[in-house]
Amino acid sequence: MSNVFKKLIRKELGEAEYRRYSSYVKKNMETKISNSKTIYEDMYEKLQSRDIKSIAKMHNRLNDTMLLAFRISKNFFLAFLFYLSASVFLIAKDLQPLLTMVALISISVCFVYKAYEYITNKFCYIDAQLILVYKAVLDKIILNERKGIRDK
Repeated sequence: MSNVFKKLIRKELGEAEYRRYSSYVKKNMETKISNSKTIYEDMYEKLQSRDIKSIAKMHNRLNDTMLLAFRISKNFFLAFLFYLSASVFLIAKDLQPLLTMVALISISVCFVYKAYEYITNKFCYIDAQLILVYKAVLDKIILNERKGIRDK
């Protein structure tokens, strides 16, 4: 399972472009140079020829993905509290040991999934940088389109 930003970039720009962009960002992180201009220009060149409706849909999908990433981070604390309280409740209820173990294992598996989802989305620095560049490109294309309509 990959983070939501990685999924979006792969879907929108393709696997090959994602690998190229992410390796470029990794290389820049190793050399401590933050230069997103090359990626920005490449993305802009690839996306500027698309029609405004598809750009608007891409922008909407980007906003939905950013909200999903925020929701995952926000809901993790609630999932942790639920896991903790359910575990304490099951242990304190003094049910049959086999039933308690099955229930604890089940909710532990669910919590581990939520924790993995949270961690992969929380620590995706490369993909977050790519998303910021992608958002800037889409915003620029939309602004240019609006300027073109006003100038006519």
